[in-house]
Amino acid sequence: MQNFLSPPSNPWAGWLKGHEGTGGRLKTVPEDFLVREIPAYEPLGDGEFTYLWLRKRALSADQLRRDLARTLGISTRDVGMAGLKDRQAITWQWVSVPQRANPAQQGLCGNGWVVLRSVRHRNKLRPGHLHGNQFTLVVRDAHPCWPERLRSLAALLKSHGMPNAYGSQRFGHDRQTLALGLSLLDQPNQPLNPWLRRLALSAVQSQVFNTWLQHRLGTGTLKTVMEGEILAHSPRGGLFTAVDLVAEQKRLDAIQIVPAGPIPGSRMLPARGQAAVFENAILERLNLTRLLDAQKGRLLTGTRRRALVYPADLSWHPAPAVNGYRLEFSLPEGSYATVLAGILMEGESWRGPEAGDNPGLDEAGEEGLTEEKTKAAD
Repeated sequence: MQNFLSPPSNPWAGWLKGHEGTGGRLKTVPEDFLVREIPAYEPLGDGEFTYLWLRKRALSADQLRRDLARTLGISTRDVGMAGLKDRQAITWQWVSVPQRANPAQQGLCGNGWVVLRSVRHRNKLRPGHLHGNQFTLVVRDAHPCWPERLRSLAALLKSHGMPNAYGSQRFGHDRQTLALGLSLLDQPNQPLNPWLRRLALSAVQSQVFNTWLQHRLGTGTLKTVMEGEILAHSPRGGLFTAVDLVAEQKRLDAIQIVPAGPIPGSRMLPARGQAAVFENAILERLNLTRLLDAQKGRLLTGTRRRALVYPADLSWHPAPAVNGYRLEFSLPEGSYATVLAGILMEGESWRGPEAGDNPGLDEAGEEGLTEEKTKAAD
């Protein structure tokens, strides 16, 4: 197992060997990064809540939440979001507020955001109440050979999938959000607002998942079914434990299922056998075995996250005005466009999702907090 936990020097990019990146810069201006939420359901037109379809520009999710609450005279806890969208971007998404706030009579807009329409519904929006996001990215100053390189990388992603890693924005500037989450494990009674507490603790779970994913990639086992591991139907569906390795390997090769990595917590579906030994070794290496402690269940309930996603509708067009290209694609909830962009721009030199020294990739983005397995209300 020790050798299994010692991947090559560049574990993130080994699977990209022989594929050069397109180069270029991302997020030079907010107009270079467009995100449109794909809702899990449409509001019904009646109920105790109002859904606001709004557009924001160069504004973080927390800034939007606070400004909207202040405008309506409600608590930030009353503002519901299905997913937290990128700051250095223009985004479209649903936000819910209580009907008692009477938002229809406010003519709602603020610094960097505007409500485009409103519809009533019966429940508050919760994290995970979305199917995914549609992205349009502009990559400036790409390599002159970007079309050939992009075609090659796109074909690889189509056949092998994209590692569903958490981007650097999940961990905060200089990994401060992660540091806060680690401190909360020892001092859970720190006076923090619930949003920041939840974000910080989720960063700890994300670090475990990324470490697990890194080692599966580095050892070339991400697309090999491991005895006793947890698998998920793809692109959607439930979880189950691998028993018949030959049969499950055929389904994995056919993109019918994918491995589901650990988001550790007291209620996480446990792996068995070899997979359990591997996951526990990761937790021990990070000194985080306590995440599985049932007594911490109120802090971290845990879940599983698909290790591979397959970008839908991936297409691109030249953007000669900026010496680059325009990229369009969709990703499921909780997946990071900056991870996909990093793979395409850096290719075999990809330094992984947490690399922060590329000016085009280190901007605070989707900010995490999207939970898989949150039941969507009809």
